[in-house]
Amino acid sequence: MTRYARNRRSGFTLVELLVALLVFGLLASIVYASLDRLSFAALGLRERAAEFAELQRAVATLDADLRQLTSRLGRDSQGRLLPALSGTAERLLSRRAGRDNPAGLPRSQLQQFRWAIEEARLVRSAWSDAVADPADRPVGRTSYPGLRGIEFRFMDGVGRWQQEWPGALPPETLPAAIEFEVESERFGRVRRLIVL
Repeated sequence: MTRYARNRRSGFTLVELLVALLVFGLLASIVYASLDRLSFAALGLRERAAEFAELQRAVATLDADLRQLTSRLGRDSQGRLLPALSGTAERLLSRRAGRDNPAGLPRSQLQQFRWAIEEARLVRSAWSDAVADPADRPVGRTSYPGLRGIEFRFMDGVGRWQQEWPGALPPETLPAAIEFEVESERFGRVRRLIVL
């Protein structure tokens, strides 16, 4: 056997190298396409999880506000008394107990808050004083852009649902229960019933 014949058998031909490169290229393109789809799916799941967390945060905050309602009356800029809870199908204004005071400042634990749709998004506004004029600028505003609608109903003491509160009832009266329905762009409607 000559040296030329031995070298010829130990290497690859140009056709074999081209076929190997073609197979490697096809496998690489399949893997890249799969990773791209997986990355896109993971991004979609992250966005969905963030929107769901926003929905949960809004529902939990509204739930906490309603569970800590107090029958404290408010005042407007002319000094007229406002009901303990003033609500329509689209908005709610009231006062709640349990306001955090981490610095131990000498202040009330009561806080006035409002839930309403503003500029096609759900917004919670809060005032530092429980009897602040609702026309004044709130000290805190939390916006939930993924939530585009809210609807309230109020149950009176005899079990009838009302669209407005307090209606003809005394202004310090709180409903027996409040039902709210939040509309999310992605998740549809979420309904909660809070018994007071």
